[in-house]
Amino acid sequence: MLARQYRLKHSRDISRVFRTGRFGRADQLLVKAAPNHLPLSRVVVVVSKKVDKRAVVRNRNRRRVVAELESRWQTVRPGYDIVVTVRADLAEVSPAGLKKQLDQALVKAHVIVED
Repeated sequence: MLARQYRLKHSRDISRVFRTGRFGRADQLLVKAAPNHLPLSRVVVVVSKKVDKRAVVRNRNRRRVVAELESRWQTVRPGYDIVVTVRADLAEVSPAGLKKQLDQALVKAHVIVED
């Protein structure tokens, strides 16, 4: 779990990122990132009911993405608010596939530097 200081919590901040952020997309993930003028980056993972009506499934998807983000957190540039949106159920996606999709979306949004 990401430390509290790295979590984006307020709806006004999330709305700002959606309005002004840079866009990055992979097969089942969308990333929007906007500068926050802070010395650290913050992130939120959004999984809507369109993915699945069951909270258990949505939470499982969210936890998988957060865990992958946490393992890559050192490569994320500081000073960004990031919103990761899960577009489809990730149950069939392997951990390596999820990592590849997340990296692809983050690179397109210019939040991490490609290795």
